[in-house]
Amino acid sequence: MIGTPAFADPTDPVSTDDAAQQARSEDEVVVLGKSYGQDVGKTVTPRKDVPNTISVIDREQIEAQNLFTLEDALTATPGVTVTGVGSEDPTFLSRGFAINNYLIDGVPTLSFGFPSVVPDLFAFDRLEVLRGPAGLFSGSGNPAGSINMVRKRPLEEARAQASVGYGSYQNLRAELDISVPLSANAGLRSGIMVQDQDQFYDVAHRNRVNAFVVGSLDIGERTTITVGGTYDRFKPAIQSGLPGIIGGLDGSEGSLLDVPRSTYLGADWNRFRSDVWTGFAEITHQISDRWTLRATGLYTDIKRIDVYSYIGSQPVTPTNGLTNHIAYRGDSFGTTHSFDFNGVGSFRAFGREQTLILGADYQAADNDSYFTRLSNYARIDVYNPVSPLEPPLNPYGPSPYYPVQGSNATCPNVSVPVTPAPANCVLQSWGGSTTQVEQYGIYGQMRLSPLEGLTLIGGGRLTWWDTNLQTLLPTLTPQTGYGIEGQFTPYAGVVWDVTGNLNLYASYADSFTPQAAPSGKTRPDGQDVQPLIGAQYEVGSKLALFADRLLLSAAVYQIEQSNRIFTNESLPDIYLQLGKVRARGAEFEASGEILPAWRINAGYSYTKSKYIEDTNPVFEGLSLMPVIPEHQAKLFTNYAPVDGALAGFSLGGGFTWFSKTSGGNPSYRNALGTLIRSTLVRQGAYAVADLRAGYRINDRISLGVNVNNLFDRTYYSRISATGRGNYYGSPRTVFGTLRVTYP
Repeated sequence: MIGTPAFADPTDPVSTDDAAQQARSEDEVVVLGKSYGQDVGKTVTPRKDVPNTISVIDREQIEAQNLFTLEDALTATPGVTVTGVGSEDPTFLSRGFAINNYLIDGVPTLSFGFPSVVPDLFAFDRLEVLRGPAGLFSGSGNPAGSINMVRKRPLEEARAQASVGYGSYQNLRAELDISVPLSANAGLRSGIMVQDQDQFYDVAHRNRVNAFVVGSLDIGERTTITVGGTYDRFKPAIQSGLPGIIGGLDGSEGSLLDVPRSTYLGADWNRFRSDVWTGFAEITHQISDRWTLRATGLYTDIKRIDVYSYIGSQPVTPTNGLTNHIAYRGDSFGTTHSFDFNGVGSFRAFGREQTLILGADYQAADNDSYFTRLSNYARIDVYNPVSPLEPPLNPYGPSPYYPVQGSNATCPNVSVPVTPAPANCVLQSWGGSTTQVEQYGIYGQMRLSPLEGLTLIGGGRLTWWDTNLQTLLPTLTPQTGYGIEGQFTPYAGVVWDVTGNLNLYASYADSFTPQAAPSGKTRPDGQDVQPLIGAQYEVGSKLALFADRLLLSAAVYQIEQSNRIFTNESLPDIYLQLGKVRARGAEFEASGEILPAWRINAGYSYTKSKYIEDTNPVFEGLSLMPVIPEHQAKLFTNYAPVDGALAGFSLGGGFTWFSKTSGGNPSYRNALGTLIRSTLVRQGAYAVADLRAGYRINDRISLGVNVNNLFDRTYYSRISATGRGNYYGSPRTVFGTLRVTYP
C-alpha cells in the first residue's frame, strides 16, 4: 500500500537480542528507496537522507508490543488512522487519503487488495511506512503513502525461537521460528504460528495458522538466489459494526450509540475462511563492487469464502432499535503476479560517489467473485440483539423466494420476480464476475551530489495500466474495460546537510489513481476519463543524535488531488472532471534510543483536509476525511537495561491520543427541496494507555506481560456514519508471553 519509499536505516536498533541477528541486521540497506533486505547491494541510503517522512516498525517493537497483524502495527504507526466498515477488511489512512500501495521486499504487489485479508506479521521482520505519493516505485495509487513489508531471511548462525502466549478472551498464540545454515553458502529458515481467540464482542471468534519457509544459496561470491513461500489460513467471524442514531428532521446531527461494548449485530453463524499461498524467487548478482542487479518474482493464490449476516445501512432512533438484516455469501478466488528487475550502482562525478537505479516492474491480478445476497430477510433489535437463523445461500444459481423470519409467510416456490410482490417474501440477488488488472512500468532515479553536503534527487516513471471486467453470472456479458497509456510520474528532492547530523530537505512527488466514468455519461470533449492526479510538496528536517542511535524528523506538506469527477442533475448525460481536494499537515517523529537501552518510537501528526470543488457545493470546505483526527499522537517506549541492578528487567508502554473526529455527512436539501437527514456522527478526543513489563530469566528464557487499554477507556476505534461501520475499541486486555531462544 513512492518517492523514495523506504526506508530501513542501518543505524536503527536491531530487531532481536540475538548477536548473530545483530551482526546481520547491521548489513541491512536501503538502495535509493528500494529496500533490499539483508546483505544485498552496496549503496546505502540512511533513512536520515531520504527526503520523505518514513516510519519503521521493527521486529523488536512487534514482539514487545504484541503487534500480531498488519492492522495492529499500523494502529501503532504515527500518522496512520484505521477505519473500514468490514471488521476484517480495514482501510489505512494517511495524509487525508487511503493507502493502497504495498510492497514486499521493495517489490510492488497487488496481493493485498480484496479478496486478500490483513496479513499476520509472523513471517516478516519489519514494516516500512512511507507517507505521501508512492508512484515512482509502485505505479498507480492514492497519494497517501506505501507499506513495505520485509520478510524474515536465513541467519548466518543457527537459532531457534519459540514463544507461547495467553491472555484475555482466551487468546492463545504459539510460534516456532528456526534458522539453520546448511553450509557456508546456504541457509534455511522456517516457522509456524497458531492463534485461537475469542473477541470482546459476543459470539465472534478468530483462528489462524501461518507458516513460512525461506532458503538462500550463494553461488560464488557475487550471486545469491533466495526462494520461499508462506501459507496463511484465517477463520474469523465478520460483522459490519454498529449503526448510529439518525439526525433529526430539524437538520440536527446524528450520534453514536451508547450500548455495551460486547454488542454484536452479526449472526451467531457468521463465518469466513481464507487460504492464501504465496511464493517468491529472487536472484541478485553483484556485477562489480559498484553495481548490483536484482530480479524478483512474486506469486499469490487466494481463496476466500464469506458467509455472514449483517445490518443494512439504516440508522436507528433512541427508542426504536429495529433494523434489517442482510444475508450474504461471497466466494472469491484470486491470483496475483509481480516481477521487478533493477540495477543499482554508483559512479564517480564531482569528486564524489553518485548513485543510480534503473528498473522495470510488472503487476497483475486476476479475481473471480461469486455472490448471493438476501436483503431484509430478518430484523434485529440493536438494543436487544437475537441472532437470526441461517437461510440457504447459493451464489451459483437462482433460489426461490424466502419468507421473512418471524412473519410465518408462505412464499411461492419460484426464483423469478412475481407481480405483485408476495408479502413478507424476499428474493435473492446473485451473480458472478471476473476482473483483471495489469500494470507495468519503467522507472529510474539518481542521487547526485554536485557539492559537498548537497544532494539532488530526481526520478521518473512511465506506467501502463489496464483493467477488464466481465459478468459471468447470471448471464455472460461482453468484456468491458479501460486503460491508461504511458502515464508519467515524476519525483524530485533536495537534501542539504547543514551539519553532519542535521539536514534540511524538500521534495515533490505525484501520483495517479485510475477511475471509471459514471455509467451512461460522457465528457463534453469526448475524451476518455482521466485518472486522479495527486501532487505533494514536502519540506522538512532530520536530525541524528547520540552516534546516530536516535533520529528526529519534522515535516510539513501539501497534497492536492484533481480530476475528481463532477456531475450535476441539470446535466444528465455528461460529467466533468473539475473536482479537487487538498490536504495539509505537519508531522514530527522520534525513533531510536534516547539513552542506552531506552528505545522510543513516537510521533505527532496534524492533518487538515477539505473539499475545494465538489459535486455538491454543500460539501465544499468540509473535511475530506473527518475520521482522520486533526491532531494525533502515538508513543511506544521500552527500557531494557543490560547491566546494573535492573539488568534483565524491562518496562515500557504505549500511548495514543486522538483529537475529535467525525464521520458521515451533514443534512442538506436536494434539488427538489427535500431534507436529506444528517448521517453525521462525532466522537470527542480520547487517549488510550498501554503498559508492558518483562524479565529475562537468562540468555535463553524471557517473560513478558502486556496490558492494553490500561484504564479501560470506552471509545470508538473506528467511526463511519449513522448507517453502520462504527466499532468500539477493545476493553482492557492482558496478555502474557514466554519466549525461549536457543542457543
